[in-house]
Amino acid sequence: MLHQWIISLPMTLCLFWSIFWLARWYGDRSEPRVKRTITLFFVAATVLYTDHWFFFSDAQSFIGAWTYLIANLSVYPLYYTYLRALTRAKRNAEMYILFLPAALIAVIFPLNTHFGWIAEEHVLLFTRLCFAVEVIWVWWRGYRVLRETRARLDDIYADDRSYLLHPTWLIQHLLGITAAFSMCLNLLGRDFFAESMIVSIPAVVMSALLFGIGYVAAHTSLPRETIVADAPQAKETTAEETDALMQQIATALRKQRLFASPDLTIQDLATAVHSNRTYVSRCINRRTGLSFSQYIARYRVEHACQILRDPSYASDHEAITAAIMRSGFSSDQSFYRVFKEITGETPLQYRHKTLQ
Repeated sequence: MLHQWIISLPMTLCLFWSIFWLARWYGDRSEPRVKRTITLFFVAATVLYTDHWFFFSDAQSFIGAWTYLIANLSVYPLYYTYLRALTRAKRNAEMYILFLPAALIAVIFPLNTHFGWIAEEHVLLFTRLCFAVEVIWVWWRGYRVLRETRARLDDIYADDRSYLLHPTWLIQHLLGITAAFSMCLNLLGRDFFAESMIVSIPAVVMSALLFGIGYVAAHTSLPRETIVADAPQAKETTAEETDALMQQIATALRKQRLFASPDLTIQDLATAVHSNRTYVSRCINRRTGLSFSQYIARYRVEHACQILRDPSYASDHEAITAAIMRSGFSSDQSFYRVFKEITGETPLQYRHKTLQ
């Protein structure tokens, strides 16, 4: 009885999350692409682990090898599709290529069964190799998608918004562990665990990882305004035009003190200089080699330094508090971290050195 309960855990959890996300999908029409892809991910995982449950229970599966192989080759591409939907990444050809092995198996497997072109063992070997490639590719590309998303956030917001990606990073880490574990299990094959209590180990581990992915995903969202839709592409400009725009940007930042707004976005700056954010971002990147957030951080630190050098403040604490509040930093932690990165000193060290 205990053995049956343990081997049914992954299937039960995936079924639970499938129903959960399906209910969310129909109950809340916001972010349909995100909800659709995570639902399909858990549905495919449910099919996969249902077949596993039948296999390890020595029962006749109603799913069949064909459905099992398609689900096996679809799980990780579906996760990658979900990750790109969550981070507002554009659809690309890579997503469809990842589903190609599943599509090939969907066509080739029944034809091969009917005509007997090649041995079934070779088809299974092909499936395992494709699965291993998918796992490695999705794991590697997933981390790249998150890094690219972080870079996009830095080019849109002046303050650090990386905290918005922390749950997504956690999902990716859980997926990485799941990927490594499932790839090892796939290479060993199900027969290695047949008729043995050893199967309880992967069943419990996979259940914990799948629950973690579902739970974190249920509490993860990126607000619609977090990643702004791309603005129209700006035309190529001459060096003189770029220099003129950079001068306008510097003037707007200093005279209007735009950097002092904690919620400053690149769209705010583009509006102030009567340009578009793509053009502004490109000019800043090319002229300074910095992202928008890094560029604004230098203005904020420069202003903070002016305040810290002011001897009129009664105490160090008062000066540092004023520097944080008047320079546009969204938090004390952000101020201390950025100040140290740019100046190489803490605010207190800088104040003491300049007031000597």
